[in-house]
Amino acid sequence: MQPLWSRKVAAPPRGLSLARERGCLLVWEADHGLHLFNRAGEPQASVRTADAVIDACCADDGETFAAVGAGGQVWLLAPDLTPRWERTAPPRGTAVALDPFGQYLAAADGDGGLSLFDRNGRMHWRIANARPLRQLAFIPERPALAATADFGLTACFDLSGKVLWRDGPMAHVGSLAVSGDGATIALACFSDGLHCYSLDGPKRRCLEGAGPCRLAAVSYDGDAFLTADLGQRLHLRDAAGRERGDWTLEAVPVGLALGATGEDAVVVLADGRILAWRTA
Repeated sequence: MQPLWSRKVAAPPRGLSLARERGCLLVWEADHGLHLFNRAGEPQASVRTADAVIDACCADDGETFAAVGAGGQVWLLAPDLTPRWERTAPPRGTAVALDPFGQYLAAADGDGGLSLFDRNGRMHWRIANARPLRQLAFIPERPALAATADFGLTACFDLSGKVLWRDGPMAHVGSLAVSGDGATIALACFSDGLHCYSLDGPKRRCLEGAGPCRLAAVSYDGDAFLTADLGQRLHLRDAAGRERGDWTLEAVPVGLALGATGEDAVVVLADGRILAWRTA
């Protein structure tokens, strides 16, 4: 592992999101803080939101950002993290995602709703699900959205809100990651390891060798996976499950990301440290 840079945020962090094209990094804290860092780890913007941030994300081009708040707020944010617009998805935001160029924003709420907004804040549709969705991710190269709920629900939707497929894995999912073409939709499962689907159908496979995990990231081409186990260890594996590296951290990771080629990675720890390194 070759360290690239490290930073620290003041309040306990809740997660991170990486803009895969530009390499900038968004980190959100438990005390309403949002922080943006460039590829070199230099601070670019920092704001405090009116309510606690539940989830946040970057568009891959690094020009647009989004967040959902505990009170149901949905924010589309400019590069300086100031709001371009705010909408409401009551009673509570649970997850948010942006397409690669920030043209569409998907937001999930505590009533099981999933809404699609355009970049001007117009809601195109809202559909209902059996339970609240906790993770969302657009497929960069296809007009589709992957989603998971807390337990027993994984689905893909097209941009009209139609369900393309649905599955009910009996596992608690900690995070969701997708490859560029949607051939890999990876779910970090606390009990069953890394479940992988494809946008083209709900046939499920488990990545060989990957044990129970809370967090997962996948490279753009789907050839590399980074997972965090139930403790303080990270594992880097190839598409066949062969281990390419593992690291023991000094605190529990609460968010991680893998660069587009799988050669760079970044993790945010529960103690507020952000670590970036070269994996190869």
